Amino acid sequence: MSADPHVVVERAEHLRAVGRLDDAERTVREGLTENPQDPGLLRGLAVLLLASDRDRPDRHVEGLAAAEAACAAEPDTEHPHRLRALHLSMLGRHGEALEAGHRAVTLAPDDRFAATGYARVLQRAGRLADAAQVARRVVELAPLEAGSHFLLADVTSDLGDRTTARAAYTETLRIDPAHAGARHDLAVLDARSHRPGRALGGLVDAGRLAPGESGVLRTVAAVLWQLSWRLRLMLLVSVFVVLALSARPDGAAVSTRVGAVAVLLVGALLARHETRELPRGTWPVILAAVRADRPLALTWVALGLCVALYVAVAVTGIAALAGAVWVVLLGLALLAVIVGASRRDRSRR
Repeated sequence: MSADPHVVVERAEHLRAVGRLDDAERTVREGLTENPQDPGLLRGLAVLLLASDRDRPDRHVEGLAAAEAACAAEPDTEHPHRLRALHLSMLGRHGEALEAGHRAVTLAPDDRFAATGYARVLQRAGRLADAAQVARRVVELAPLEAGSHFLLADVTSDLGDRTTARAAYTETLRIDPAHAGARHDLAVLDARSHRPGRALGGLVDAGRLAPGESGVLRTVAAVLWQLSWRLRLMLLVSVFVVLALSARPDGAAVSTRVGAVAVLLVGALLARHETRELPRGTWPVILAAVRADRPLALTWVALGLCVALYVAVAVTGIAALAGAVWVVLLGLALLAVIVGASRRDRSRR
């Protein structure tokens, strides 16, 4: 006796909810061998294929076929049209995806899931202003759902509206403090807004909430590169200040020492300012990111050498040591150019 398709769908949905995607897919496929035309099972397969590896076009081709079969069985139901739109979008067939997404919201104009799917399709098609308008509609339909505000934040961030994006990410985290995606993306927004200290804190929190998120260390490394540029600029300006003080005819050694001490104090204050918002457990994450990026590790070792040279200047009053800082910074600038060019070439392949 064949299993009831509704029971199979419920079982698969439970497995999907607890993260057992392979078992859920196996359950749906077994159900389809006995009921190959059941729309619920077809929709279930399309959902699972959408949730799987998004870099495999074959999964989206199969998911699209399942969604289209469900559309044929339930032409006036919103869900299969939404699934069809999302799979078409992932396959880069944006024109067809927009038609299918519009069909879904036409069938269910007050359904937040239909609107969410349409917003994602618009976003991937590059129609960001339209996607933001639909995302605002999602917030109107479900103002107490964290996912509604996260969608608006994601779309408006892509649109370049950082004010709206920040407010929406903040509201997402107010509703769901454990939303790792919002925590990570808000940290990225902080980095783009040149708030590296706050960005690092957010990234560490995101890593705790989603330990399997592989992008956290890469983003931490990007923030550390940003911080290194700030420190390099400060050290470069300081070189000229110290050398200018050393050129004074009266008390050159004393002036040089005072200048070096001032540089070290300013550097300490800058470090304190940038790290004041870091949570506990930040340093192991920072060290892991540095170890995973050899040019970044070399950069921070060299910056440490620059600080040591300034300490030597403060102790000895020898201004030539500050000139050595300039040589180190020049080498770091060349390293940054080489690393940037090689990584751009790698990303184009």
